[in-house]
Amino acid sequence: MRHLAKKLSMMVVLGSFSSLSAQDINSIAQTVWINEDGSATIELDMHALFSDSTLTMHIPSEYSELSDFSVMLNGEPGAARVGLTLDRTSPVYEIQFNETLTDSHSITIRAENKVFMDWAEAGPEEFKTFNWGVTYTNTLPTTIDICKLTVILPDGWNFHRINGSEPQFKKKQPKPPYVFAMIDDRASVSISRKPMQYMEQVSIDFAFKNEQKPNVLIYAGILLSLLYLYNFRHLVLGRDAGNKNDSKESKQEK
Repeated sequence: MRHLAKKLSMMVVLGSFSSLSAQDINSIAQTVWINEDGSATIELDMHALFSDSTLTMHIPSEYSELSDFSVMLNGEPGAARVGLTLDRTSPVYEIQFNETLTDSHSITIRAENKVFMDWAEAGPEEFKTFNWGVTYTNTLPTTIDICKLTVILPDGWNFHRINGSEPQFKKKQPKPPYVFAMIDDRASVSISRKPMQYMEQVSIDFAFKNEQKPNVLIYAGILLSLLYLYNFRHLVLGRDAGNKNDSKESKQEK
């Protein structure tokens, strides 16, 4: 029985390596949309070159608690099915195509992580900041030409500081490896690794805070500004009137 188990295990590993050898992953871009309730939408965009007829493909997932999957092949839904499986204890997307694939193709996977972030664990700390980290690991024995990770905060939240990253920001580097941007009016940060070898990571640890101001404060600020302009205008007009009266009085004295 032990020999049979070993043979079956070797067959699974060899099958996995055979599938990997038939695919060349040009790029992976994983985007994490964090929601106010701590859940997140995970979107993975991938471009790959298939050198042999392929019906099944594995892609590192990072998350084991995902649901509500959808997949598109070359921008079209319905050409494949996707789910989660384990590869050497690591969660991976298993994509099953309706027809064998060759040449270059793009694949987009979307899924929901209902327990992505624990607000109580994240904070708050001083200055009402919260701390969290997001990581993507290449758990498959293959090289990804370029891997990009993007984290998008909930609406109204912004990054306070970056606590750490992989690749790291070293003092001799002219600029950090991460880039900030606004995506759909939400703050985001992206980091890339080129290439990404087996078990290498892209990750970002960050502090963030809610920078939304209540509407009452905004309206109060506008009202104060208008009052200031009104008083300033009347002060200037009063000063001009006083100057004119002084000029008339000086002329009459002459």
